[in-house]
Amino acid sequence: MNEKAKKMIEQQNERLYNTLKDTFNLPVYQDSVADDERPNKLNLFLLIFGDWSPGESEQYLTQDIIVTYLSEDSETLETDALDIISSISSINLINFHDSNRDRVQKKDTEEYVDRLTFIFKRGIKYECPI
Repeated sequence: MNEKAKKMIEQQNERLYNTLKDTFNLPVYQDSVADDERPNKLNLFLLIFGDWSPGESEQYLTQDIIVTYLSEDSETLETDALDIISSISSINLINFHDSNRDRVQKKDTEEYVDRLTFIFKRGIKYECPI
């Protein structure tokens, strides 16, 4: 059931990961970063697949895709944001929805890093039993 949709999701997920990794030459983690994997300098991406919700018609679902960019000591955040939005939006059926910028404290320090959070949405047609 839903084999075509599952294949599309797998392809999109792989492309999301590879696009971030190859375009920006930064590590990409899914959901969270383990303490033993955390780089000394926090320049990385977190890729989080969010909740599903009904789409515009009965046979479609939408899913949030959250891309978080942690950046330490960057002077190019605005242009980085534009490149992130452009590169992810180029993936078939994934659209930019919203973004947020804030600063977060590094663990066990008094230092802060910039956090850019991007929300994308993807629409997937699924098999709806009648």
